[in-house]
Amino acid sequence: MDDTRPYVALDSDGTVLDTMGPKQHRFLQPMLVEALGLGPVREAYLACADFVNLHSAYRGISRFHAVYLALTLLNRHPARAKAGLPPLNLAPLKAFVASGRPLSDPSLADWLATHPSPLLATLLRWGRAVNAAILAANPTFALFPNVRDTLAGLHPRFRAGIVSQSPERVLRQDWGAHGLLAHIDDVAGQEVGPKPTQIATLTRHLPPERVLMVGDAFGDLQSARAHGCRFFPILPGREAESWATLRDEVLPAFHAGAYAPAREAALVAAFTHALPQTPPWETGGDSQP
Repeated sequence: MDDTRPYVALDSDGTVLDTMGPKQHRFLQPMLVEALGLGPVREAYLACADFVNLHSAYRGISRFHAVYLALTLLNRHPARAKAGLPPLNLAPLKAFVASGRPLSDPSLADWLATHPSPLLATLLRWGRAVNAAILAANPTFALFPNVRDTLAGLHPRFRAGIVSQSPERVLRQDWGAHGLLAHIDDVAGQEVGPKPTQIATLTRHLPPERVLMVGDAFGDLQSARAHGCRFFPILPGREAESWATLRDEVLPAFHAGAYAPAREAALVAAFTHALPQTPPWETGGDSQP
């Protein structure tokens, strides 16, 4: 294996596979509305959850953190007061999110042992039910346009690997369903650790400037910065265009050592502009709940 080839580290959900919207709309959001009895403000909650998970700077954050932010926005949403519903007491969820613990189902179960809370108990049941529903449905998620031919063209100029907070078995299942694993050298799931650790593990024989992280969320950008490698953003809502730019412009430039910092900065600026911190129905106030 030629370990001196530059390396392309690829996020999965929302970058290669169109998973984020379908998972939100089919599983996470409707099941939370039911679990918390949010029927009277269903549309408002769906708007808050869509903003946090798909259209904002918070895109890609962990499940329970996203629920906290979406419910915080719902507490401020005019539809909640109009429906006559009192604000939700989110203090227990805020404490868990701020605890520094992994924001996972097992971690929440451990937290509940010493921090009992009806809200958190409901969210734990919801999280487990969502996982079971997705597993039972075994959905096949679509690829974004221009992904397949871009990945097919990586070898032999590049090595490539998946970096994701999904379990490795899920990644192999999702990518394998489209026959994409033939274009990938490595698969790093949540078992390896956070994304900076994954990148460092997969590219340990390369200097950071020979590594390009491709992702669709600020967490991916932050992971690239933490490792000191280069970054290319897949813009939400403009995925086909982004993949064409990666294929036709950025990958050839990166391979030649000519992916200019100014060009990267311009792409990151467009990425930042596409993911605001304040939802469109708010014109002021605290934009970071």
